[in-house]
Amino acid sequence: MSDRELSGRVALVTGGTGGIGATIARVLSEAGAAVTVVGRRAELGTAVAAELADGLFVPADLSRRESHHEVLQSTVDRFGGLDILVNNAAAHTAGLTHESTEEEFDRVVGLNYKATYFLTQAALPHLLSGGGGRIVNISSIGTTRSWAGASIYNSSKAALDNLTRTWAVEYGPQGLRVNGVNPGIVADGPMSYPVQAAFDIEEDILPTIPARRLATAADVAAATLFLAGPGADYLSGVTIALDGGLTA
Repeated sequence: MSDRELSGRVALVTGGTGGIGATIARVLSEAGAAVTVVGRRAELGTAVAAELADGLFVPADLSRRESHHEVLQSTVDRFGGLDILVNNAAAHTAGLTHESTEEEFDRVVGLNYKATYFLTQAALPHLLSGGGGRIVNISSIGTTRSWAGASIYNSSKAALDNLTRTWAVEYGPQGLRVNGVNPGIVADGPMSYPVQAAFDIEEDILPTIPARRLATAADVAAATLFLAGPGADYLSGVTIALDGGLTA
């Protein structure tokens, strides 16, 4: 397979200003795609886009539906279309269910589920116009391996996994392929830092992972690249457990 397997393709990566999202943007760019980076942190987003061979940063708070049109229109105006949507933006909160607030619920579910749903809805005409595209949803192993204190986050990601399957069924006949990645604890993923701080990684975590290491943002980006590329053309409705064998 060519190192430029995404040449001529246009990708949009949400939550692309740092961590996993920025790494995904770089890897897709290295594979030849033009990439729109979307996020709230303007300085970081501008820096990430500047690193790419053909990159664009669009600042946006995706929890506001009115931002979706601007993100998509900016992408189409710059690159002429959209072929790949990577739904990576996410929010997290920690606390037992009886401690959770409605404000926390609305913030996490509003970004992880609602914003992803309606951004994808708005992107579908662009993705389908060329006879098919790719959606990659970045979820979490928390959808299948629960832990105390993450009820809002895990349930919102479980909803995202269901959307992966549903969209694959709804739009597969039109050529769209929809898949997901469920990372385990990501060593260089900021959302995993509280978990890493709460446990002794060597003593408590690594013995439970057959691969005996944490995931990296590069691992997530590699899986995303595969799902976005031609090698995954017959794969749809599948979420890859990128966890070193933990959930096995």
